[in-house]
Amino acid sequence: MKLTILGCYSATPRILTNPTSQVLEMRGNMFLIDCGEGTQVQLRKHKIKFSRIKHIFISHLHGDHFFGLVGVISTFRLLGREADLHIYGPKGIKEI
Repeated sequence: MKLTILGCYSATPRILTNPTSQVLEMRGNMFLIDCGEGTQVQLRKHKIKFSRIKHIFISHLHGDHFFGLVGVISTFRLLGREADLHIYGPKGIKEI
């Protein structure tokens, strides 16, 4: 099991931190936990292939935990992704 911290402690913009997002690799699967703005850049920086992420978990509906979600989904589609993407989150995530 490997946990990569892409960002934490950043509800407001900061120079040296990124909004909350982590990637958990477990038994050959990759799970994105939260998806703050800038997650895509951090995924690239850490050389994590977008295609390996099949599940995204949003812990709660504070913006710094989900504002990057629409961008990530759009990028996956622009890159030609056709594989299923499962998104889990608290009540209200579907409306977002």
